Amino acid sequence: MPETDLLVHFWLPLALFPLGVALMLARDSTRKWAGRVLLIGCLLAPLLYPWDFASTGEGRALHLGLVVLGPTLMCAVGCLLALFGGPTPFAPLPEGVRPGGFLLLAGGIAWFGWLLFIERPDISGSANPFWLHLATSLLTLLIVIGGFAAAFTVMMGDRRWSEALAMGGIAITSFILLIFHLAQGTEQDDPVFWRSASWGALGDLLGLLVGGVGALLTFVLVVWIGERNMPVPEPVAPLSESEQARAREILAEHAGASGGEQE
Repeated sequence: MPETDLLVHFWLPLALFPLGVALMLARDSTRKWAGRVLLIGCLLAPLLYPWDFASTGEGRALHLGLVVLGPTLMCAVGCLLALFGGPTPFAPLPEGVRPGGFLLLAGGIAWFGWLLFIERPDISGSANPFWLHLATSLLTLLIVIGGFAAAFTVMMGDRRWSEALAMGGIAITSFILLIFHLAQGTEQDDPVFWRSASWGALGDLLGLLVGGVGALLTFVLVVWIGERNMPVPEPVAPLSESEQARAREILAEHAGASGGEQE
């Protein structure tokens, strides 16, 4: 039956895909090979579906995920290069890669805009019905995240107006784009379809809230269980004479420098 085949060719590989990634990251060579085989099997499973996979909801969801994978990766890599290619103390990258990061970020945003205004994703000659839902949910999510991020930067730090303006600009731009699509639509879709799809964004926000809280609680629980099962640390040996002398020298040096600055 098609429903049973979808469990085998889509949902089971989707559930096993994170396990394959985790095995790939293991140090043991046997686990690495097992992870590679598992990932290859997960990628080949949808291709071996005996029925018309493109006509199913799972096939449309997979198609949409592959369509947005390119601009998403461009934006992610661009943010990585732009952030760590600048003056950062944490794993800095060469300064020359920062302009390339901004170019990748701009290219990913332009790609999203092209999909949003000009060429929406099509599958088997018809529009992917999940695209409107994804676009409205993404714009709504950007509005919420940008607004909260702008308020957070203003409240938690001094002289953060440039960061707050950037986050606020993202929220305002997303709000304008969402209102434009709900009122005017696009050349391919009437605004009625956009307004109908916008109601699904509320469910997405609720799901993200519930999932985020669940993930946070799971993380806290795992850390608590791990710390609880850790053995009691052994007592530390006292400092030797040479270590004590070195510690006194460092304290005297910093104390003298601090006193000189105050004077």
